[in-house]
Amino acid sequence: MARTAILSSLIFAASSANPIARDAANQTMAYSFDDVTPYVDLKWTPCYDNFTCARLIVPLDYAVPATGNLTIAYIKLSSPTQPAEDILFNPGGPGGSGVDSVLHGSAELLHTLGTSYNLIGFDPRGVNNSGPSLSCFPDDPASEALFAGQFRRPINNKSPESIARQFELAGAWGDWCSHAHRNDSARYAGTVATARDMLNYAEKKAIAEGNEAASAKLWYWGVSYGTVLGSTYATLFPDRIGRLIIDGVVDVETYYKNAASGLSQSDEAVVSFAKACQAAGKNKCAFYSPTVDTIVKRMRSVIKDVRKNPVPVADPTVSPLPMLVTYEDLVFTLFALLYSPVQGFPLLAQIFAELEQRIGSSLAVMVQAQPPTGVDYGALISCMDNVKVPGVQNISTMALWEEHVKDENNQSQWVGDSWATVSLLCRKMDIVPPESQRFSGVLGANKTSFPILFIGNTIDPITPIVGARKMSGLFPGSVLLAQNSIGHTSLAASSACTSRNVQQYLGGRLPAANTTCEIESIPFVTDF
Repeated sequence: MARTAILSSLIFAASSANPIARDAANQTMAYSFDDVTPYVDLKWTPCYDNFTCARLIVPLDYAVPATGNLTIAYIKLSSPTQPAEDILFNPGGPGGSGVDSVLHGSAELLHTLGTSYNLIGFDPRGVNNSGPSLSCFPDDPASEALFAGQFRRPINNKSPESIARQFELAGAWGDWCSHAHRNDSARYAGTVATARDMLNYAEKKAIAEGNEAASAKLWYWGVSYGTVLGSTYATLFPDRIGRLIIDGVVDVETYYKNAASGLSQSDEAVVSFAKACQAAGKNKCAFYSPTVDTIVKRMRSVIKDVRKNPVPVADPTVSPLPMLVTYEDLVFTLFALLYSPVQGFPLLAQIFAELEQRIGSSLAVMVQAQPPTGVDYGALISCMDNVKVPGVQNISTMALWEEHVKDENNQSQWVGDSWATVSLLCRKMDIVPPESQRFSGVLGANKTSFPILFIGNTIDPITPIVGARKMSGLFPGSVLLAQNSIGHTSLAASSACTSRNVQQYLGGRLPAANTTCEIESIPFVTDF
């Protein structure tokens, strides 16, 4: 799941500084959400040159409005053809910023949606420009950075010290964060509350257009964790759906039980890298060998070597200080680059080719571009989501943790260590949402006001297509569109067929049953 923004964070973080500069002569244009006045009603302010922005004041708890309020941030790229429907977009996470996705990635999103709709990015509760703050180190960025350097998400399953260290640090983090948020509003930032915010947006839009709030229906596209959000919305408000696109589908039932592990196609994705490299040839793939088996064997040898002997990096053009790249760095980066093969596979080939020569430069660059893996406030959202849900599996003892590590590595011999700690992070978290914002554990709806479109890749390293089939089955009348590609979500590859079917769906026509779309972008062949 994005942790679905992983790939873009790794590849583009070094060059992702906001390119939009303040125009001193234009005082009416907002370049920060601090300059956007919040309202109870939907009112747009010109922002970032080509967009409009809004901040909606919403209740912390819709069931008890007197509890207090927070603000949700929105950004809109308007269609050149008006009037137009608003399509809300969520990029995943938990913790992904829809505002940043639209501000910096709208061209890619419009390739799928077309230009007949207003594209709306929003920051869910607790994310980026929306309240409440989920920081466990309020006003102490130095301590936050120090802890981020201590807690590394991947583990080394062959190291008892690594396994024990992560278990105890995760427990300490849960205790620390629970104390930091004991008396504040963080507990109002779960998925159920954000789903209600989505309905609120649709209602406020309807009112702004002179219509009744009760007539409002949501138009939405969610990828990765955004499919949890969309499926939750469809369960809670099945009669309030205009269009709903669920793309890169999480098994939401297991998500709410803190047991989501979608690695069943990860090893297939790794082998797909070897196949693509061999097919591309030595002039295209830096890790080329004449056979797929040879590439796989070389990869195993590199991983074994780096696990035993971390690789030093002492090039000042690569790192501001001497550093080691480790097995944990490599397995995390390997997993992340499986998300989007067109961008990721050439980088992966370069990394393995260098490491084979005991050169760690490219991996070091990727490591430094990573977001802090130890301070993941999206984890607070996912942990709150499974509080008091029937059937929740909590890793409460070292024995259960060790068994969980084995299970993850049985699912994926290549990247199991990179995902094992996701469920561990909740083991001592004690931030409890109000009763009105807890998920009941029952997912699905017998009928929705418009059928849902599910999209799944044929090989997805974290949300396998079997999960999309399962989720589609919980919403009778929905349709599953398969994209014949490797990677996470339909955005991992360019497909005119997928774009066409999505746009026809938005226009009111569902894809035919069992439709599979081919792609045009090929790893090592297509530029990005």
